[in-house]
Amino acid sequence: MKKRIKLKLHKRHLIDVVYEVSVSSFWREKLFKSEINKKYTIDRYHIEDYYKETKNVVINYNLRYYVSIIPQEEAYGWQDWDSSQVYFKFEAVGFPNIKDFSANNPKVV
Repeated sequence: MKKRIKLKLHKRHLIDVVYEVSVSSFWREKLFKSEINKKYTIDRYHIEDYYKETKNVVINYNLRYYVSIIPQEEAYGWQDWDSSQVYFKFEAVGFPNIKDFSANNPKVV
C-alpha cells in the first residue's frame, strides 16, 4: 500500500482507536499499571477487547499504533485540564505527526 494512503487511513481511524482504548477495561488496567512513556503496540496481533468494526479496519489495513501514559505537560492541548487525570498518548507507527491524547480517570477501570 502506498505511504500516502496508509497515512490517510491512520489519520481516519486514530479517533476510533483512541475511543476504544480509553473505554476498554483491559487497556485501562494495563496502562494504569504501566510506567510512564512505556509504549504498547496496537496492531493486528495486539487488538484485545475491540469492537468488530475497528478490529476489522486495523487488521485489514494493517494499521499500527502506540499507546502510552505520559505526563500531563506532554499532552499537547490538554495541559490546562484536570491534573488528577491520567493522560494517554496515541501515535501512528511510522507517522510521528499523527497523534492524539485522552484524559482518563484512574478511579474507573
